[in-house]
Amino acid sequence: MSAAVQWPASARYEEVEHNAPGGLGFVQDLLNTASLGKPRQPDLLESVDTAEQWLRSSLTTLSSIDSSAPSAPCPLDARGLGRLQSLRDDLRAALATGHADEPSAAVAAPSIETTAAVTLDAGGARLHARGKGVELLRSYVMIQLAAATYADTMRRLKVCANPRCRGAFYDRSKNCSRLWHDVTTCGNTQNVRAYRARLKERGLSSAR
Repeated sequence: MSAAVQWPASARYEEVEHNAPGGLGFVQDLLNTASLGKPRQPDLLESVDTAEQWLRSSLTTLSSIDSSAPSAPCPLDARGLGRLQSLRDDLRAALATGHADEPSAAVAAPSIETTAAVTLDAGGARLHARGKGVELLRSYVMIQLAAATYADTMRRLKVCANPRCRGAFYDRSKNCSRLWHDVTTCGNTQNVRAYRARLKERGLSSAR
């Protein structure tokens, strides 16, 4: 079961029960390399060394569930690190688009482009990642997102609505209505903050 898979970045935020299935779990893990949570965890893509450590661990996990898993770019250089960081940031912005408190809420989601190969045999048409190094990873990530879109599971990969969290999680609720990475912490915190804001607004209105 996907819940038993331990993704190194997502595990820092106790995401085991909210892991995305299959290769989509790697996409979620990439998102969760960011500095998130309270207290803040370090950014795993902050340097070439930490990024290489995360890649080795995460791709080892991926290879255990997907035989088509790409190999780690070795060595990872500064340009490759920048491409990986940009991919993560663009993915996060795309998933967070629509949150009312996001500056990007009124801005179109970023466009991410890559290349892929298509093969056709008796089993049907299949997409395969193309490229070298980080470009191969980008291609794999986009193929997973395309597959999730067609399977109607892409909408379940979300970014927490709490701006102080923004952890990526997979919404397994029946009606796909979950907003929080952790309902107890993130949800309650946001609800209390919204309640106080309403009280403050009422107070200002009364004063007028």
